[in-house]
Amino acid sequence: MSQPPSHGPYNPPPWQPGPQGPNPYSQPPGQPGRPNPYAGQQPPPYPPPFPHQGQPVPPVPPGPPTMPPDPSGGGGRKGRRTALLAGVLVLALGLGGGGLWFTVGPGGGSGGGSGEDRVEQSAPPEHSHKKTSAMAWQAPAPKGKIKDHVASDARGTWFTEKAVIKAEIKQVKTYARDDGKVLGEVTLPGDICGDRVPPSGGTLAVTYKSGKVCDKLTLIDLSEHRRVWTRTLPDEYADGEPVTWSTHTRVKDTLYVALDGRLTALNAADGERRWTRNLPKGWAWGHLVGGEGRLLTTLQRTDGSGTGTGSTSRVRELSPADGATKWSWRVPANKRVEVFASTSPLVLGLATGKEYVVTEFVSLSDSGKRRAGIPLLKSGPRSKDGVPNLKHVPGCGYGGDGCSDTVITNDMVYLPTEDARSGGDAEWAENKIVAYSLATGRVEWSKTTGPKRSGIPVDVDGGNVIVYAEATAESGGQLIRFDPDTGARSVYQRHPDSDSDTERRTYAPGTPLPVYLDRGQFFIVSESLGGSEEMIITAYE
Repeated sequence: MSQPPSHGPYNPPPWQPGPQGPNPYSQPPGQPGRPNPYAGQQPPPYPPPFPHQGQPVPPVPPGPPTMPPDPSGGGGRKGRRTALLAGVLVLALGLGGGGLWFTVGPGGGSGGGSGEDRVEQSAPPEHSHKKTSAMAWQAPAPKGKIKDHVASDARGTWFTEKAVIKAEIKQVKTYARDDGKVLGEVTLPGDICGDRVPPSGGTLAVTYKSGKVCDKLTLIDLSEHRRVWTRTLPDEYADGEPVTWSTHTRVKDTLYVALDGRLTALNAADGERRWTRNLPKGWAWGHLVGGEGRLLTTLQRTDGSGTGTGSTSRVRELSPADGATKWSWRVPANKRVEVFASTSPLVLGLATGKEYVVTEFVSLSDSGKRRAGIPLLKSGPRSKDGVPNLKHVPGCGYGGDGCSDTVITNDMVYLPTEDARSGGDAEWAENKIVAYSLATGRVEWSKTTGPKRSGIPVDVDGGNVIVYAEATAESGGQLIRFDPDTGARSVYQRHPDSDSDTERRTYAPGTPLPVYLDRGQFFIVSESLGGSEEMIITAYE
C-alpha cells in the first residue's frame, strides 16, 4: 500500500478511506453514537517537513531580520474544524456592505484570559435563534475522489452575517446563509492545499497546487470574487523532495510562510516580501499559527528516523512585526505539539512518540509558562488493541486546525467523554460533557448530554456552552445549553422528530461530519470528499 511522503516528524500510516474520505473508522448506518475517531486519527496527508540533523535548539536573535535573495520566482496580479481555531475575528468584510463579524470554527470560542486565575466576565446575550429548527437548505458537493488513499480536501468553512464561505477542492464559494444561493465563486487552476487560514479584511489567502506540488499562494477578494495576486513559492524542500504541503498563516495585514528553516513575511495587499528569518542548519519551523493578533510557531529537529521520538521541539511566540522571539517553551521529551487547540488562552494538544493522537492538553500563560495539564487518557493500560485508551475524544486536527469537538473559552475547556453504548436490540449511546479549569487542570463539573444522548460541544452563546446532541432513531437532534459554572442543562434548540433519520444520515453517513453554530444558526459540513457525498453544506433555519 502506498503512503504519502514521509516529510514531517513522523511517517504517516497508510490511509484507509471511509465514506468521508481518509477515515479508518467508519461505522454501519444507523448505529447510534460516534465511533472512536482515535482508531487512527491521522495527520494531514502531507505534513510539513523537518530536517534530520541534531544540534542544540538555537535562539532566534532579536533585531533586524535577514534578507536573503527572494526565492519566490515571481508572482504578479491575476484576475475556509476545518478552520484555524475556534473563536470570533472581527473583519471589515464587504459582503452585503459594512463591517461584519467573521466566525471561525468548528468547536468553541477562543476568548477569555490566560492569567493564572479564571477571569469572570459578563455574559453577552444569546444570539437570536429558533427554538425549533428544521433544515433550511443544502449545497451540493463537488465530485471528490480518493487518490493514493487520500480523499479530496475540502477543509475551510467561514461565516459572515450574511454569507457562508466554503473551500471546495479547487474552488472558493460564497453562499447566502438564508437560502443557500451562490453569491460568487473563484475557481483555481489546481486543488487547494496546505494550511487553511481564516479570511481577514475581506480577503482570503490560500495555497493551491501546480501539478503535484503545493507552491502557489494567492489572495482572493471575497466581495468581488476574484484573485488579487498570485505568488510562486519554492517547490522543493531542502532535501530535494517536492513541496506537497504549505505551512502558512496570517496576522492582520501580513502573511507568513514557513519552509524548512526559513520564515518569510509577506504584505497581504500585494504579496511583496517584508522580511525573512533563517534558522541554523538542522532546524526547521513546524506549525505556524496566527490568532488574536499573535504569531505562534513550533520549532523542531528530529533524530533522523522520521518518527519524532528523539526530537527536540519548542513552542515560540514571535513578534508579528519582525519575527523576534517573545518567549520559548520546551516541549517535554518524547512529545510533540500536534495541534494548537486555542491561541487565547493558549492551549496545546500534545502527542507522544509514534502516536498520531492528542493525548494531553497543556495550557500556557501569555509569557509561555506552563500552567496546567489535562490528560485525555483513561487510567490503566495506555492503549487497547493498539489504540490509545482515551476518556475524552476532542476531535483534534493538525497544526492550526484546532479541535472540532472541544470548546475553549473563559479559561475553561469543555470536552466530551467517549460514548457508553447499550447492548441488545435497542441500541443507544450516551456520554458526558466535562468542564476543566485551564488554570488548575481540575474538573469543575461533569454532566450527561441527556438520557440516551451522545453529544459534542460546538460553541458558546450567551456565555453558555452549546452542545450538539445527535438525533436518535426516535427523535431529532438537539442543541443543549450548559451553564458554564454549574453544568445545569436546558434546551437551546430542537430539530424535528420527523426528520431524525435524515438528520442522522446527514450528520453521520459513516463518519460524523464537522458541525458549526454561528449566530444561532446550525450547520453540518463535509470537509473531506471521497466521491459519494451528495451535500457539502446542510444549513438549518
